[in-house]
Amino acid sequence: MQDTITKALIYEAQIRLYLIDNTQLLQNIFALNQELPRSHKLLLGKTISAMSILSGTLKGNQRMSLQVTLSNPRHKIFAEAEANGNVRGYLNGELLRSSEIAEKSMQDLIGPSGMIRVIKGSEMNQFTSITDMPNQNVIDDIANYFVQSDQTPTYLYSDIQLDNEASLLSSHALYAQLLPGAPPHLLSEVKMIVKANPDIFSKLNAEETSDSEATLIQLFGDAKIIGHSSSQFFCGCSKEMFHGMLYSLSEEEIKRSIERNEDIEAFCHICGKTYTFEQKEMQQLL
Repeated sequence: MQDTITKALIYEAQIRLYLIDNTQLLQNIFALNQELPRSHKLLLGKTISAMSILSGTLKGNQRMSLQVTLSNPRHKIFAEAEANGNVRGYLNGELLRSSEIAEKSMQDLIGPSGMIRVIKGSEMNQFTSITDMPNQNVIDDIANYFVQSDQTPTYLYSDIQLDNEASLLSSHALYAQLLPGAPPHLLSEVKMIVKANPDIFSKLNAEETSDSEATLIQLFGDAKIIGHSSSQFFCGCSKEMFHGMLYSLSEEEIKRSIERNEDIEAFCHICGKTYTFEQKEMQQLL
């Protein structure tokens, strides 16, 4: 199932404003990560939520890959978004196995020296940026990437509600960016309005553009919806993708597995699927 990004221009087309209820996407992600501690869920969830709304900024065959490295350099978060709305992400094994930090807050998990690396563009034209995380908050620091890397004032908002059992209740995200020549104070006004009206997302209806515009006009005084796009969880892994792992094994390792009559399994960290390579497939490599 797809979630829908509502795209609008506000304040006489001086700010680009995107909004999404991405509850379904986060439910799909969390279903694969049910055993995560609450703090880890929020960290992963907010990273994925940000990438889902940012997928709406991509065009053509562009994609955006994000790597968040926490103050412990062995602890990383990976996420990727494509222009067609496909979004995926995961916590690396070192972070998943760090049970001693399960009760830490998101700020403490990130720590004082976290880093964000972004690779953005098409297959033939990519650029990489690395920025720090002065806010120790993944949403604010992804917004800070746009300020540092693109010199473009940007506001990101993510609201994820979990119940007492850390099950997802709802998830929403918002992206606002100043267009060239717009006065900076307008972005501060957007922040204040969004924080004062947390029900803004429930009032938007992707099927009724006029109703959504009326809601935005009521809040911002001026608005025009310019389109919609989808955002959804999609891994895209396949057994063929993991064949390269077999070629990385030595001939000795492959022979040992065959002698022991052991299959080799490859696990996808993104969607949780396990692919099994049987004896006859390994014999073909010798």
